[in-house]
Amino acid sequence: MMAYIIKKREIFLFFLFLFLISTLNHAYSEVSATFWQTKKSDHFVIYFQDAPQDYVDELIRNAESYYNAIVDELGYRRFDFWTWDNRAKIYLFNSPADYLNDTGRVSWSGAMVNIKKRTIMTFINQQAFFESILPHEMTHIIFLEFVGLKRVLPLWLNEGIACSQEKTLLNERLQFARNLVKSNIYIALDKLTEINDCNLVVPQVFYAESASLVVFLFQEYGKDKFLDFSRKIKESKPWLQALMDTYEFKDLKDAEEKWKNFMLSVSLRNN
Repeated sequence: MMAYIIKKREIFLFFLFLFLISTLNHAYSEVSATFWQTKKSDHFVIYFQDAPQDYVDELIRNAESYYNAIVDELGYRRFDFWTWDNRAKIYLFNSPADYLNDTGRVSWSGAMVNIKKRTIMTFINQQAFFESILPHEMTHIIFLEFVGLKRVLPLWLNEGIACSQEKTLLNERLQFARNLVKSNIYIALDKLTEINDCNLVVPQVFYAESASLVVFLFQEYGKDKFLDFSRKIKESKPWLQALMDTYEFKDLKDAEEKWKNFMLSVSLRNN
């Protein structure tokens, strides 16, 4: 009887030990998580380690400014994106090495985006981050979140929308696209639609033409039309049919001709 009691006690102590180890492990993971400091704004939670406070503040100012500009440009202002528990997350690593080690990205990567989780990962003092990378990736998330992550879209549309918000690069892209049209060496729209990897063509040509097509839609037809276009895609209408129905193009060739006329006749401006 005594041996039975001792054995029960040993079993109890064994499971108590496992419980304590589990608790300690959980506590350690929580302590590790606190290594990330946080600062919140209306639409963002910034996670940072040793980033200077003025850099974090500058990031928040830029992120909020871009957010307002992007939702206005796309016609999404009336929809309540990214508030409270739905705020987007931006992780700032201390260095490129820390960023690459944690994300497993290739050596030239400057940022990693998880659209489904509404998360951007990068590192402090990233070249062109505020001017280009941040608005580009934010636009990807906002647009795809609105129309639906599972929608089948051409790469030129997805990248063109993101490029249209890169204010420091946009005019350069538009001028380059205009020269392509003038020289008649642009990629025909039906061929552009087939491209699913911009590395299969000259990236500068692909991004310039894609951006100019989206700017054409915005400037020639307005953001209400683009919102209607987005809603049709959101409601599961194929993107091409949504494009034809919204903008009343006969076909891609008709859209291409109208885009070319726009590029040759309109005074280009950053939108």
